[in-house]
Amino acid sequence: MTKYITLALSLAIIILAACSKKATPSADSHVDWLRSHKWKVSSGTLSVKKPNGIDTVLNYMNWIPVCHRDDYFDFNSPTTAAYFNGSIMCNPGDPDSISFNWALSDNDKYLSLYCSDHLYYSVTESILPYVFDTLQWTPSLVLDTLYGVNDTAAGYTRSVIVLDTIWNLNFDTTAVSNTIIANAPITNFTENSFTLYFTLLAQYPDSTNNHPGAPDNNPIIRQDTFKYNVTFSSY
Repeated sequence: MTKYITLALSLAIIILAACSKKATPSADSHVDWLRSHKWKVSSGTLSVKKPNGIDTVLNYMNWIPVCHRDDYFDFNSPTTAAYFNGSIMCNPGDPDSISFNWALSDNDKYLSLYCSDHLYYSVTESILPYVFDTLQWTPSLVLDTLYGVNDTAAGYTRSVIVLDTIWNLNFDTTAVSNTIIANAPITNFTENSFTLYFTLLAQYPDSTNNHPGAPDNNPIIRQDTFKYNVTFSSY
């Protein structure tokens, strides 16, 4: 039976009181810059681990659903903001806007977005195991090899023939709901754009042989930290 092992985004527990936290506005013109425009994601990268444990940098724009790429947000007061659906709606029942709180701190070096919903997107990974690694299908089936690398523990003689197989990896996108981005470094801050760096806790499926229980319990789920570097532009 085909077995799918799906990565589920794992977020830290958010204390409800934090969602109503009141921010202290900055005193200089950066607040005015943010409040004088509407903002949307214009570019960015997302760093995740593939099942081999290697960090992989992805184009963040590819993980924003098409129906959300024209969404924007508006800093409508010194402490509150709202996320708005653009002209392309994903679902007719989606609200027109979702409110959240925000704050600049430490001479406007950091931006916090409290309980912002559907401003960020993450990657899920699915692994479909046991796909035959074949050299040819016709006129007869020829496998790449009959022995897989995980059929026998180290130091023992192979006694069981194992068909060589490969793992099929699938990436998909998922919205990150109701989270807190606290004290994210804000760089390249101008009147028309800024870049945020922030991280979110996540998981990834480890398909290597370097963990207890391998190969019988392969893959397993390991902790990961997704790293975002996202640029927002005014329009």
